[in-house]
Amino acid sequence: MTERFFLKQQVLKSLDDKLEKFGFKFKKSDDSFVQNTVSGWNMFSVVFLKKGTGWNIRPGLLIRFNIVEDLFHQISDFEKKYQKGTPTLGTSIEDLDIDGLESRFDLTEEGQIDLVSDKLFELFKSVGVPFFEKHKELHSAERAVNQDVNNTHLTGPIFKGTKGLVLAKLANRKDFTALQEEYLHYYENFSDGFYLPEYKRLMELLNNYQN
Repeated sequence: MTERFFLKQQVLKSLDDKLEKFGFKFKKSDDSFVQNTVSGWNMFSVVFLKKGTGWNIRPGLLIRFNIVEDLFHQISDFEKKYQKGTPTLGTSIEDLDIDGLESRFDLTEEGQIDLVSDKLFELFKSVGVPFFEKHKELHSAERAVNQDVNNTHLTGPIFKGTKGLVLAKLANRKDFTALQEEYLHYYENFSDGFYLPEYKRLMELLNNYQN
């Protein structure tokens, strides 16, 4: 076992002990902690980026609504084996841009393990838990995603319109048609229209979909 891997393993083990009490279980395949919900799951992810002989750690928050993802994957190009793992909302904590919040941590030696683990746990409690609570209902997630067509921090730029439009349809948004047109223009101008065909397939699917 390398020193770098040992550091990572010990931080994750420490976090596992702490998060288990909140109903989050360790998912070894992607260094994350998952809580199953009635509508899908919540995830606290821990991204380890190599830095020197150690790591720079970037935690993130993700939420999945199964009904959103099941609709999206009727037109997506995702292989079936990956479809159960896609989130509806996802952001790194640093992208939430909370003033004065330390959201990246260096881990280069054994003496830092407890400190880094404690800091990650504090972020989980102070940012993660409120985030999951705020967006736990489909309608609140829809409002957060669609309040600004050009703000992509909750979805990333590629899935902004597709996830936003599915959420809007399921939430029976009154201005659905206008929003659909806004996202059409978004994809016409984004990445030279590369994702426009997928979005048009989604438009057709949703225009024939009955809640």
